[in-house]
Amino acid sequence: MTRQLSSNFTMMFRIFLPTLWISFFGTFWLATLLSHSENTGPFPTSGLRLGLTIFFFVFLLIFWKTVFRLKRVDADGEFVYVTNFLKSVRYPHADVEKIEIEKGFIFMFGTLVLKGKGRFGDRILFLLSRRRLELFLSENPQLADWLVEK
Repeated sequence: MTRQLSSNFTMMFRIFLPTLWISFFGTFWLATLLSHSENTGPFPTSGLRLGLTIFFFVFLLIFWKTVFRLKRVDADGEFVYVTNFLKSVRYPHADVEKIEIEKGFIFMFGTLVLKGKGRFGDRILFLLSRRRLELFLSENPQLADWLVEK
């Protein structure tokens, strides 16, 4: 039976949050770029446009380096399934070296470390659901040596 190891928040952070942020601030940024200088009020137009451009692209870079790296991870008795919600990849258990668990400020993060290079790299980051991981390991106790806590 296939078990989801990632948290349900993965989809929210991976798809909904960036979509809403880019939609709202992208529209605001474009409206500022396309508006005439007399419509911006007491702010200097060039400074406002430059500031918003830097703000928009810095946060895009932050999303790219953090949130877009998250994947959804499922597993069963034979394979580990990884998806970025567009492409899915199946790895046999023999290809998995370990799962590193790291406690974050709010969430727990898991890093699926592969023995070789995979479609999404050799280190796959995901939001970990501790309860689901423990349920999976209770069904597959031979895989308990995968876990490494940092």
